[in-house]
Amino acid sequence: MRARRQEIVDEYVEDGRVAVYTTAGMVVLLSELATSAWQMLGPDWIETDRIAARLVEQHGEPADGSSEDLTARALRSLAELSLADLDADEPST
Repeated sequence: MRARRQEIVDEYVEDGRVAVYTTAGMVVLLSELATSAWQMLGPDWIETDRIAARLVEQHGEPADGSSEDLTARALRSLAELSLADLDADEPST
């Protein structure tokens, strides 16, 4: 899976957390971990394993489950909140 950031209206960052005003008209406050994942996203696609590796570098290994599975779950949550686009297909080469 890979992800990229959706367009937003505005964001406010304080103490390692971000509040995002989405184009869907919602204000979403993200946890520190979700903030880290979301801030790794940009307009270009990034692979989940790269995001997972960087999250482990920043926050350590997760206590329960694989880092890639938990990262995929977090990215799905961001997509449900209109903060990320997901693509389950492998990129074409």
